[in-house]
Amino acid sequence: MTPKNVAIEPELLERAGKVAEAEGKTVDELTTEALQRELARRTFERAKREGETRRRGMTDDDVERTVEKAVQEYRAEQSRG
Repeated sequence: MTPKNVAIEPELLERAGKVAEAEGKTVDELTTEALQRELARRTFERAKREGETRRRGMTDDDVERTVEKAVQEYRAEQSRG
């Protein structure tokens, strides 16, 4: 991995240093974990928003029925092919 430099406010770096030390990690390890978690959270939130948009007011039961119907249609198509 090629190291990259990132600018961090001194106060935030100091806090990160304290947490990293308490957890027996380096600041690099702590910040990498934090960034991975944040990117995963943002990906999840984006997918959630997209799902809610696609739902178009459907209830959970409506979604379940729609998915089940799609699965049945797919399996029927596969058995014919």
